[in-house]
Amino acid sequence: MHRPGFILQQNPIRNINYQSIMKLHTIWGLLITLLCTQLQAQNIEPRVSEQVELMSILARSANYQEYHMDMAGSYIHDIDSCFTAWSDHPAVSYMKDIRKKHGISYDAVMSMALCLQKGEQQELTLIPEAKKSLGSRWKKVDLTEFLPLLSDFYQKTRFHEFFQAHQSFYERGLKAYRDSVLQHFDVDWYAPFYGKAPQETFSVIIGFCNGGGNYGPSLKENGIPTKVFAIVGYIADKQNRPMYNRGYLSTLVHEFNHSFINYLLDKQKFPQHVSALQDCGSQLISTSQWAMRQQAYGNWQDIISESLVRAAVVCYLKDHDYPSQDVIHEIKQQMQRNFRWMPQLVTLLTSYQKQRDTYPTFEAFYPEIIRFFNHYVDQEEQAIRTAAEN
Repeated sequence: MHRPGFILQQNPIRNINYQSIMKLHTIWGLLITLLCTQLQAQNIEPRVSEQVELMSILARSANYQEYHMDMAGSYIHDIDSCFTAWSDHPAVSYMKDIRKKHGISYDAVMSMALCLQKGEQQELTLIPEAKKSLGSRWKKVDLTEFLPLLSDFYQKTRFHEFFQAHQSFYERGLKAYRDSVLQHFDVDWYAPFYGKAPQETFSVIIGFCNGGGNYGPSLKENGIPTKVFAIVGYIADKQNRPMYNRGYLSTLVHEFNHSFINYLLDKQKFPQHVSALQDCGSQLISTSQWAMRQQAYGNWQDIISESLVRAAVVCYLKDHDYPSQDVIHEIKQQMQRNFRWMPQLVTLLTSYQKQRDTYPTFEAFYPEIIRFFNHYVDQEEQAIRTAAEN
């Protein structure tokens, strides 16, 4: 079935009442002020997490390549000195096994880290109600077997002593991130762009063993707002100095975009979005499967949401008057990752920004996003058929 072409529908202007328009703009302005205040009040600060360091070092010990980038200078030497002797520990073997059997890797490792709590006897258990935040891959893992092994690894390696001994190292990294990245971060941008007050709390955690890996997991507990995390990697130069600069800002913008975008493909809340995008999303993944798997994106929902998150990063750069060469570089970088529709998608989101009277929220604009992806896939499929038949 041929899908309708992508056309932004304009509402005709009739019987203009300028007084009503002025009232509308006043109300919109007050709303945006309230939304900005709510997000800004969170006072986002970077921190280090013992559980994140534990899980990333355990994953590194199990030869997870994404946690074996070895970019943290002398910290990597310290890790090897303290943990190589424990490479045959049952927890390490278990991590190897669940990677092969259940695909535990990349963000799944960090999701587990956020769900862990430490008891008085240094035993590690799940935070109550946190299991639902682990994701589908962990559902196949016997946690009654894994968690005691993890606790034993934590205790026998004297991990807490290792963590405490590196506090000054961690603080240098946190300070560098705070001074070089966070001070340039405009947290006020999100609410006006999405037209939606954040329902979550936001935190930044540096994963000192994560190298160039960055993750955006969340933690849901009963009775409190969902906690959204940007777990950012760490890279040091040959003099062991943190290599953070303003260029890392796009990663932070990226991770926090997820909480404003991913929920729009929740099949319980927005079944109409899922049904309208399923066919074209499946086509997109069929033509980019290899590249997306290299980035740990395994389903079409990931591709749609990641596309929008990355296009929104470009909008952030444009809104903050980044040089055109930086904006072009960001777009090309996403195209290299096989988000080949990025130029057109950025153009679409720019049109959204120019029509906020028609589309006061990103959610209200989502039908146009559905129209865009369906049209893009139709055009690409037609080009493939034409190439094959001529």
